[in-house]
Amino acid sequence: MKKDISWQILKVFAVEDKISFTYQDVLEKFPSSSNTSLSNVLNRMVAKGTITKLERGHYLIVPTMYDAETYLPNWHVVAKMLMQGKKYYIGYYSAMQIHGLITQPSLAEIIVIEDRTSTPVKLIQGVKFTFVTQMTERFFGVEKSWLNDFDRVAVSDLEKTIVDACTKPHLCGGIVEVARAIFDTKDKIDLQQLLRYFVTNNSNAAIKRYLFLCYVVEVKWTAYHQGMINKQLEITVPLENMKEFERNTAPLSDEHSLGNAFPLLDTTAPDEGKKDSGFGLKMNVDIETIKNGIYT
Repeated sequence: MKKDISWQILKVFAVEDKISFTYQDVLEKFPSSSNTSLSNVLNRMVAKGTITKLERGHYLIVPTMYDAETYLPNWHVVAKMLMQGKKYYIGYYSAMQIHGLITQPSLAEIIVIEDRTSTPVKLIQGVKFTFVTQMTERFFGVEKSWLNDFDRVAVSDLEKTIVDACTKPHLCGGIVEVARAIFDTKDKIDLQQLLRYFVTNNSNAAIKRYLFLCYVVEVKWTAYHQGMINKQLEITVPLENMKEFERNTAPLSDEHSLGNAFPLLDTTAPDEGKKDSGFGLKMNVDIETIKNGIYT
């Protein structure tokens, strides 16, 4: 190769509106150049700061007005780039951020995948991208969300985000953040969809946490909440005929289908506290702590 084709590499992907590309993409675009020559060109481009490495063999084009040492576009967009067309969704705390449900800044991007990866955490420009493997049966409730006029990513929808948060509170900032999300969405959540998701998700612990948090933040009890206790998908009782949930009555005091185990209320807190048979949880965070985190 007699001349540096770095500009041609940038141009060919710019024409396709791509801001990232792989080594394999370059090989396909420039078949007349040798692998060694192209590798050398890419290495020089990285050294000059015109591109930066997202991961091995995967490059990000750096706009001329930015410093390659610190440049990183929207984390959610980078997550999509990293997946390179594979099945994924942005989940847990990152999904809560997209839905406007967090109060603390996110310190990492959480990407949910089906197949295990040998590199569950990737550090890119100081940002941690965490890959969480989800069993196929729980890979549902995904929507395409527009971040802006140009970028669209796969993210868990509102109801699936709540279900995931109740399943793994430690990936969502802890039980106080989960409680706040339930409180903030109580008037816009689709309860029929939520019930279906909880049953499909098949986690008794997640349902128990959700029902308890509904009690704490005083969400109106409905036929759908009752359906979660019995894992009953078909709700035939009209909502207007459902009595308001009696706050002094524990929902699991009667027969239910949620098992006899006592999972931790908060998976980020120590394994301690009393077992509450009314909700089937080990209360390792007290109610006042949760309420104070929401109302103050």
